[in-house]
Amino acid sequence: KGSLQDVLATRGYEPFEDEEGVIRLRNCPFHRVAQQHRDVVCGMNQAYLEGVLKGLDRTDVTASLEPEPGRCCVAIRARTRG
Repeated sequence: KGSLQDVLATRGYEPFEDEEGVIRLRNCPFHRVAQQHRDVVCGMNQAYLEGVLKGLDRTDVTASLEPEPGRCCVAIRARTRG
């Protein structure tokens, strides 16, 4: 299977872990389309990454929308327990 970051990298993302332990993505493989249709593409990207996490049986993390300039709108962070 490989690590989560390896799996993301093979799918065209450039993952890195920030100082808070959140996996951020330096790029968006769908950047060209996202420039014209950001809401649709970001929502689809989040759903796609949730599917990747489910396929890896990673119930400890979730894909959340966290748009910031210069990186992908989705971040992978620890699932909050509530």
